[in-house]
Amino acid sequence: MAKNINSMVLFRCTKCNFEEQIPKEVVDYFDVMDGGAPSVPPRFDCQKCSYGKIQPVHYVNHDGIVYKL
Repeated sequence: MAKNINSMVLFRCTKCNFEEQIPKEVVDYFDVMDGGAPSVPPRFDCQKCSYGKIQPVHYVNHDGIVYKL
């Protein structure tokens, strides 16, 4: 079964601009499990440059908070 493109969240590295699509359900899971500040979007280490963090270009979390890069 093909995934709908809307079920993916585009992430971009803050250092090298590498882009990666991550399934929304994965982003939602880590966002809920993270005990950090709600003002900070979900972020992951960049797999390409290892220096930056990838964060969502546009993401709406379970509380309705909108994150835009």
